[in-house]
Amino acid sequence: MKRFVRLECLAGLGLGLLMLLGNPAAAAGVHQHGLADAAVVVEGHSLTVSFRAPLMDILGTEQPPVDAAARVRYADRLKQVSEPQLPAAAGCRLSHETRNGVAALFPERQQHDHEHEHHEHGHHADVEAEWTFQCQSPDKLTTVSLPFLAIFSSLTTEVVLLLPDGQGALRLTPGDTRIPLE
Repeated sequence: MKRFVRLECLAGLGLGLLMLLGNPAAAAGVHQHGLADAAVVVEGHSLTVSFRAPLMDILGTEQPPVDAAARVRYADRLKQVSEPQLPAAAGCRLSHETRNGVAALFPERQQHDHEHEHHEHGHHADVEAEWTFQCQSPDKLTTVSLPFLAIFSSLTTEVVLLLPDGQGALRLTPGDTRIPLE
């Protein structure tokens, strides 16, 4: 079930969430398995969609890959966090994409060093992605779909919306992929 709440003064919260989505160190305090964060920002002809979820909910583990085959399996799973789908009438094209991959999530180091860091600091990694589109008709952006949420169907996703008509927030229940922008 979707719940949309129109908030008059959410700009500060939305900017704060965008900063958290872009700064995993600052976001470490809000890491919660089963809960993802997303932000949709429409400004002029630009649409930016940000997404962050606990690594455990995407890979099913937070353990580093033990061999090259595991690294390939992890990379394939991370690739499933794919580009959002947009209404064709909006005429959007992807202009920039960033996603963290296996190398960023599990830098090459000795296993002992990783275990020490994990136990000592309680480090939990997040999968992060951001897509920026340029749209010919941003007024025709009625929805944003995150198709990968159907794959990772255990995730509840908190969404912040910063739109030309105002700000808002909604919660996508597990398996729901569609973010209404109207």
